[in-house]
Amino acid sequence: MKIEAYLNGIFPRSDEALNAGSRLLKGRDSKENFDKLLEKETIELIELQQSLGLDYVTDGQLFWNDFLRPVAAALRLHAKNSNADENPVTRQIYTNTFYRKPIISGRFGDADEDLIDTRFIDLIGKGKRKIILPSPFALAYLSDGIHRNENGSIKDDAFADILHDASKALNNGARRLENHSISFVQFNEPCLAYAEESVSFWNDIVESLKTATRNLNAVTSLHLYNGDASRFLPDLEELPVDRIGIDAYSTNLRKFKGAEFRKFLEFGVINSKNSLIEEPEALAKYAEQAAKQINPDGLALVPNRPLELVPRQVAVKKVESLAEAAKLLRGEK
Repeated sequence: MKIEAYLNGIFPRSDEALNAGSRLLKGRDSKENFDKLLEKETIELIELQQSLGLDYVTDGQLFWNDFLRPVAAALRLHAKNSNADENPVTRQIYTNTFYRKPIISGRFGDADEDLIDTRFIDLIGKGKRKIILPSPFALAYLSDGIHRNENGSIKDDAFADILHDASKALNNGARRLENHSISFVQFNEPCLAYAEESVSFWNDIVESLKTATRNLNAVTSLHLYNGDASRFLPDLEELPVDRIGIDAYSTNLRKFKGAEFRKFLEFGVINSKNSLIEEPEALAKYAEQAAKQINPDGLALVPNRPLELVPRQVAVKKVESLAEAAKLLRGEK
C-alpha cells in the first residue's frame, strides 16, 4: 500500500506575525512589514515540508484571513458597494475562530482572476504542488444570501442553484490554477459531516463535486472534518474525487469494516485541536491498525483538520511527527 503524508489547510502564523497584524489593525504598523513577515514564514514552511519529504507541499495559506475570504473576494460574494473584508464576522463550526461570511445576492459566475494567491507556487517542486479550496457545499452552506430564508433556514431550490454556481466557479478556478503545474487540488469540507441538511442534499452534493472536478488533471480530494464521516457509508465512496479525508478522532472507524472502501484514504491522525505533540510511533501504529480495518487503496497521513488552531511552534512539531510516522510505515526507519 502506498503511504504518503502532507498538510491540508491553513497553517498558524507566528506570535510575531499575529502581533504585527494586531498593530496593523490599530494603525501602529505598516502593511509592508506585515506582508514581509508572512512571506518569510511562508517560505520557511515550504522549506520545512520539502526538507521533511512530504509528498505534496502547500504554501500554508498564511495570507488567508480565513478559509473562505480569498475565494469570496475573487467571486465578489459581498454586499453591494462593499468588499469581502466587510462581510459579517461569524464563528466557525466547533471552534473559537471566526470568518467573514460571504454574501450571495444573486446567481454568480466565474472569477476574473485567480481564486487564490499564486506567488509562492514556483518555490515548490513540480509534482508536489498542492492547492486547497473550499468545497462547493462548504462555500454555499457557510454563506448568507438568496438561498436562505429570514430565519437562516435553507431554500431548497435556491440552494441547489447556488451550489451549482459554486461548483462551476471552483472548477474554472482550479483549471486556471493548473496552468501553474498544480499536481493536487484538495477541497476542504468542514460542513458535510456536521450539517443535517447534507443528507437531503446528497445528490446535489455529488453532482456539485462532479462539476468541480471535471477535466482536472490533478489528483483531487475531499477532506471531511467537524464530524463523523462514517454516517455516509457506503455512499461515501461514490463521491467523485480521487481521495477522501476523514477526521480519525470524530469518525467511527468500526463502521468502515466490511464497507469495501476502495479509495485512497487521507487519515486525519494529527489532532489539530490540542497542543499535544503526538509520538510518531503511536501515529504509525494507529494508522496501521486503521488501514487493516478499512483496507483503502492507499493511505495519506494528514492532520484531522487545518492546524490553524494551535501555536505555530506546536504545529511545526506536529508536522515533524507526521513525516516521521509516514517513514515508519514505509519501513524507512
